Amino acid sequence: MWQWQDLVLTIINFGFMVTAIPAIMRNYQLKEAKSQSLSMYLSTAVLLTVMAYVFFTLDMLLSGVSTAGTGIMWYILTYQKVQYSK
Repeated sequence: MWQWQDLVLTIINFGFMVTAIPAIMRNYQLKEAKSQSLSMYLSTAVLLTVMAYVFFTLDMLLSGVSTAGTGIMWYILTYQKVQYSK
């Protein structure tokens, strides 16, 4: 069954993904990731993964996919933080 909340959460998560793109691109271009701590990047990525799982178990497919996408963006930021902090 389609729920309006699924659509709203999906739109919000796509907004988060769009706002993460400039940070990922900046880190890539400058080969640095100084803005946040590694623990903040990693905890956000893990928590978004858990949220995506919860959405899938609630049959909120669009929210699950978009939250997983947002989580992937945070895993990319985490990877950049590790790589560019060497």
